[in-house]
Amino acid sequence: MTNEVEDIKRVLTICFRMGDNQTSDDLERILSYDMGWMDTDTAHDAIKALIFAGWIKDNQGVLSPNCELKGIIAPLGWQPRPSRLTDPLVNEEHVVEKPPIKIDPQPVIKPEEKSVENDPRSRVEKRLVRFIAKQSGIDAAEVQRRAERKVKALGYCTLWLALCLISREQGLEMNAIIDSLSTS
Repeated sequence: MTNEVEDIKRVLTICFRMGDNQTSDDLERILSYDMGWMDTDTAHDAIKALIFAGWIKDNQGVLSPNCELKGIIAPLGWQPRPSRLTDPLVNEEHVVEKPPIKIDPQPVIKPEEKSVENDPRSRVEKRLVRFIAKQSGIDAAEVQRRAERKVKALGYCTLWLALCLISREQGLEMNAIIDSLSTS
């Protein structure tokens, strides 16, 4: 047993000397006030570190030692180094190897594409292309090309939405376009 492990076990023996489980507040009081080894902030950090390293079990706020403490004796006047408690070695006596979790890759499910034929806005797309071309002075084929490019770039964008974006970029009045696309 190394000196660091021995120091941790001595501290735990003193903290749990009555054999009773303790709360975090009880252990802070023992480390800081009863024994005078450290201030309360350091004691709080030490308790958290000992729990994390596996020296103390935390069962819903009830703390208990996670190692064998029989036969451990702390000499009179002995004091631990606070750094051994705030940055403890991992308790290798009770390391529980968790089996690796197998992660099965899930297939990517693309959302169903809505049928363009069922969308009433798709019927006005050609008329909208001509309207945007006429109002902006851009060729209708160029408006169509830009709209298709936006659809590819944005992924889930419909052609009529891309046409609305193009008309907005060109500074066209949107009210007439929105009215032409309304489904009501």
